Amino acid sequence: MLRELRIENLAIIDKLELEFQDKLIALEKTNMEMLRDGAEYLLAEGVFDADENQVKEFHEMGIDVENNEIIVQRRMESNGRGKAFVNGRRVPMSNLKEIMGTLVDIVGQRSHQMLLHRGNHIKLIDRFLNKDEHLIKDELGNIVSSYEDIRRLLIQLSETRNGIKEKKDLYEYQLTEIEEMNLSENEDEELEDEYKILFNAGKITEKLKNSYFSISDGEINVTSLLHGVKKNMEFLSQYGKDYEIIFEKVEKIYYEIEDLTYNIENIQDSMGVDEYRLNAVVDRLDKINNLKKKYGENLTEILEYRDKIKSELDLLDESDFEEKKLNKNLEDLLKKYKEVAIQLSTIRKVKAKMIEKNLTSELIYLNMKDSKFRVDFKVNEKISRSGMDIVEFMIAPNLGQEMKPLAKVVSGGEMSRIMLALKVIFSAVDNIPILVFDEIDTGVGGETVRKIADKLYDIGENAQIICITHSPAIAAKASQQFYIEKKNIQGKTIATVKNLDPEERIDEIVRMLAGDQVSESVRNHAKDLLKGRDK
Repeated sequence: MLRELRIENLAIIDKLELEFQDKLIALEKTNMEMLRDGAEYLLAEGVFDADENQVKEFHEMGIDVENNEIIVQRRMESNGRGKAFVNGRRVPMSNLKEIMGTLVDIVGQRSHQMLLHRGNHIKLIDRFLNKDEHLIKDELGNIVSSYEDIRRLLIQLSETRNGIKEKKDLYEYQLTEIEEMNLSENEDEELEDEYKILFNAGKITEKLKNSYFSISDGEINVTSLLHGVKKNMEFLSQYGKDYEIIFEKVEKIYYEIEDLTYNIENIQDSMGVDEYRLNAVVDRLDKINNLKKKYGENLTEILEYRDKIKSELDLLDESDFEEKKLNKNLEDLLKKYKEVAIQLSTIRKVKAKMIEKNLTSELIYLNMKDSKFRVDFKVNEKISRSGMDIVEFMIAPNLGQEMKPLAKVVSGGEMSRIMLALKVIFSAVDNIPILVFDEIDTGVGGETVRKIADKLYDIGENAQIICITHSPAIAAKASQQFYIEKKNIQGKTIATVKNLDPEERIDEIVRMLAGDQVSESVRNHAKDLLKGRDK
């Protein structure tokens, strides 16, 4: 409930602080502009008591709540900029409406557009679903989410397949071109090394012959000279350790030179100018370089590209199987959707019959005795999170009229009573503890206003009702009544709002009944109205 309200610089209001009780509260409305002349800002602040469900909702919004107290503040500067705070945390102005929607429901001549919109009618019926029935609705939503996920996968799969199909011939040509080469890692580097040897075979052979001659075959060669050194050191090794070490080193070098000679000889024997092999190496290098121009800077990138297009071509076959599996899942989900949607629709139709019966009863009480009300159901052929039902409220407000959509036949006075009747019904299931009725008595009078007052009183037993009204019958039913008074102070019009005590309430009810024509009978009538507040 709204516990406290503070306002600064609203129209002719300088400062205002109010405390509210529960049940029905009456407030007489005054036409105002928003920002007070000459003021730099407008401030409105409300302190609300929240229940457990509201506290949970605010926690989900990321707003901390202590002691079940919610403080909402809105500040508007003279330049038009605004700020909003909830429990000290700044929130976007765009989110303030959603936040306040969890605390207050405003019912007025303009707010009935929500009621007239057909898309909201199914939501109104679903407010009567119990916990288990809401689980059925949640299950339906989960089925639709899964269905939509699979549909997206199928679309993606189709787009991928179509993209591959468009390039299928090109991919197959490229794959054949790469695979025919039977490439291996680092083959190009090995071929480059082989090419250098084959291309320079003549020079290499010549250098090998010269080296072999100098080491072993010449009249004076390294081997024979080193053999003499080795013999000398072998002789000297008997005269000391130093000579023995030198001998061992020379002997080691001598045998290494012998091995080197054998190696040079073997290489020399195997060397030759192989024009056929050279041409083969050049040809394969040319082909590899041609592939590099098309598919990658090196063999690793070429082989990766080969694997990629091979996988995409394989996907064409695999996607056929995947598509069949996903379509089977869709069929199963659609079957389950229909089962759950029919189950939910059956429940809704039971709720709708109850609403029809109760609303008709309320309208009869509110002097619309010839009205007929029906909840019309049509089948939604498309899969939907709300199920298979398209719901619309139909009404024939007067005798002899055909049933038509609510939005097409209801006048202002009729709409006020229908909204009130709906609020009577929905107050039992609404989680919103504060209802603001803005001139609910517009367009009606006499006995109907008295009955409207009775219904507002009834709703006030389950929720806090703030009613802006000019009707003495409604004001008399309130447990708390405020009076707005205008005063001229130093050439400025200032408005004050006063919480009336019992005697002041009698005076105000008298004024609302007769204006300046005050009489004892009018005063007694005002007292009777106030006495009847508690029925």
